[in-house]
Parts: sequence; structure tokens; C-alpha cells
Amino acid sequence: MRAEFGGRIVEPLHVTLERTDGEDGGGLVAAVREYAPRGRPVAVRGEKLSITPSPYRGGDVLKLQVAHNESLRRETDALRSAIRAAGLRSLYGDDRSMTVTVLERVDRHGSLDQSRWGLPLELFTADELIVSRIVDASTYDILDRVAI
Repeated sequence: MRAEFGGRIVEPLHVTLERTDGEDGGGLVAAVREYAPRGRPVAVRGEKLSITPSPYRGGDVLKLQVAHNESLRRETDALRSAIRAAGLRSLYGDDRSMTVTVLERVDRHGSLDQSRWGLPLELFTADELIVSRIVDASTYDILDRVAI
């Protein structure tokens, strides 16, 4: 994909489950840590490619839409519930699709033909939660990492 679209590989490959309002990084870390002992690793599969502008990553990004499955939905709902219980408001709302940003600062718009890329595609097993804060375009401050 990098040869086709250019840009930079996003490290670590991840699903952004939530963005919250405010400066309460400590409250978010506490909510994630409270959820983590109950959390279970889940398989993440990409099923559809798209290119979209990203103000957070400073240019166009290549994304894979995450295929829905029951275990992923259950874990996502439980984590979001813990975040809401901590009094943190979502910037996304409760009804949004999940994506994995595969490449950032894409400089070519290659083929989005789904069959060419062998989709759906097993991406990774989500077994770690990363709490981060956006500092500026393409700069994230990692506040905590928690294994599940």
C-alpha cells in the first residue's frame, strides 16, 4: 500500500476508539485503567479502504474501515461506558464507524479497488490500550499504555 499511495506508515497501528473533551488526561487514564482488567483482546480486520483529509495528521490519510464483530462491539461499548462513567464527554458520539489509519501524509491517490488488496484483511489483535493527547498535527503525547 505504501508503494501505491506514498506517505508514512502509522506506528503503532491502532484503532482510535474515542476522543474526549477537556484537559483531564488523568481522568481518562484512570477510566481506562479501571476497565483494563475486564478487557479482552480482540481481532481487528480491515474491510474497506478510503482516503480522507486529517487535521490531526497534517494531510491526507489512508484508512481501513474496521469490520464489525460482536466481541469488538462488546469491548468497545464497555470501554466507552467506563469513560462516560468518569464524566468524560465524547467528541465522536456513540454511533460512529471505527477505522485504522494505515498511512499518513499520503501523496498519491492509488487504487481503492477492494479486491486488489485482498480485503477483508486481518490487521492485528488489539491487546493494548494507548491513552494519548493530540499536541499538534502528527504529534501525539502518550499518557499511558495498558495491556488487556
